Amino acid sequence: MVILKNIIKTETEISAEYFPESDEPKGFMKMRLADGEIIEHKGSVYSMAPAHVKRELVRLAKMENPPKEKNVVWY
Repeated sequence: MVILKNIIKTETEISAEYFPESDEPKGFMKMRLADGEIIEHKGSVYSMAPAHVKRELVRLAKMENPPKEKNVVWY
């Protein structure tokens, strides 16, 4: 599980801080809406969390007004 907080969507990008369930440090991801490219990422690259964060940001980007917080669960 990973918790996304401070989700911000503008006309050109979407970003969020993320907090993995395990002892991993928090991270931050910013994605360009036009092509889905990650333009900024801070966090562990050896974790499963960033892949799930990106997938959720793609989904949230399709919303007019995405929530400010979101829990992402996978199994």
